Amino acid sequence: MITLFIDTSSSDVSIAIMKDKKILSNITKSIPNKHSIYTVSFIEQMIKEANLTVNDIEKIMVVTGPGSFTGVRIGVTIAKVYAYLKNLSIISISSLKMMSISCEHKYCLALIDAHHDNYYLGLYDENNQEIMKEQFNTKEKVLELIEKYQPRIVSNENIEIGKYKIKKQSLDISKIITYYQKEEPLNPHLVVPNYLKLPQALEEKHD
Repeated sequence: MITLFIDTSSSDVSIAIMKDKKILSNITKSIPNKHSIYTVSFIEQMIKEANLTVNDIEKIMVVTGPGSFTGVRIGVTIAKVYAYLKNLSIISISSLKMMSISCEHKYCLALIDAHHDNYYLGLYDENNQEIMKEQFNTKEKVLELIEKYQPRIVSNENIEIGKYKIKKQSLDISKIITYYQKEEPLNPHLVVPNYLKLPQALEEKHD
């Protein structure tokens, strides 16, 4: 099975091609606000480096959020276009859970800074099962969970919460793809961004 992995949920863009359990090609680059310019060319580059053509791709995995509103939307849109053109299904990946998969600890608290002392968070056990539903919450809630579970804390960037300094988590793309292989693929029409919380301007528009 040849899988195309797409992640544009943060300032980084990560693209990988995996055949069975072997990564054939991958790239991760920090390109803030330039995802729409480079993502497609990165995909084409990785397919070429793997000595494949787009017709060889059998499955698409895309990170659907939460994270950068624009970044998530770009990645999901690109994945859906490829899927439509090649009649493929898509597996949706959580940006929070994939950090837990790369974490390896009894408890893992995955955080994404949503600004103004708010965070997207997911708390998982050693089997990457949710202890609580992924959510948008406050700094106070994060500190409460840290006190209760004493987890390893991971994030998609370097952040500081009170006395805790969290370094950016490196992603184990091979483990992430392998883990999600067991998930049920979706019709591209059913794949949507998981923002957890809309930007303030859009929330006001919907009110």
